[in-house]
Amino acid sequence: TMLNVRDLHQYYGGSHILRDVSLEARPGEVTALLGRNGVGKTTLLRCLMGLVPARTGSIEWSGKSLDGLPPHARVARGLGFVPQGREIFPRLTVEENLKVGAARKKTDAIPAALYELFPVLKSMKGRRGGDLSGGQQQQLAIGRALMGEPALLILDEPTEGIQPSIIKD
Repeated sequence: TMLNVRDLHQYYGGSHILRDVSLEARPGEVTALLGRNGVGKTTLLRCLMGLVPARTGSIEWSGKSLDGLPPHARVARGLGFVPQGREIFPRLTVEENLKVGAARKKTDAIPAALYELFPVLKSMKGRRGGDLSGGQQQQLAIGRALMGEPALLILDEPTEGIQPSIIKD
């Protein structure tokens, strides 16, 4: 098991958001978390990345505890995250946004395979991130996360606000 979450609890103020959540994600598999709005999906993903501390429970990655580790340490261990709402840097160019994703690597060279996966990013690499459409910004956010070569890519609402033809592509 790559990711092992056990008995996770999280609160916002007096509201008990995550109640005894346990899940496993195994190598080579896609694990999907489904549920209606407000049930804690984003909170769980933010806990996995260390953006929100879990009140109780444990998160293990490749057999080692992530409890108490900050987000950058989790990225260094191989987790990648595409947050809901994309959170790109609107004033940076596409190329600069991508290079931010390579901060933990020795080189910030953008691999040709990334531009093959998202050709629109290559054609717009000099444009500011904030000037891209929602679908293009989502591709940029995913590309930025892939720049860190994660072993696990966590995507929060990856198709939100994107037209169906872009999702299909």
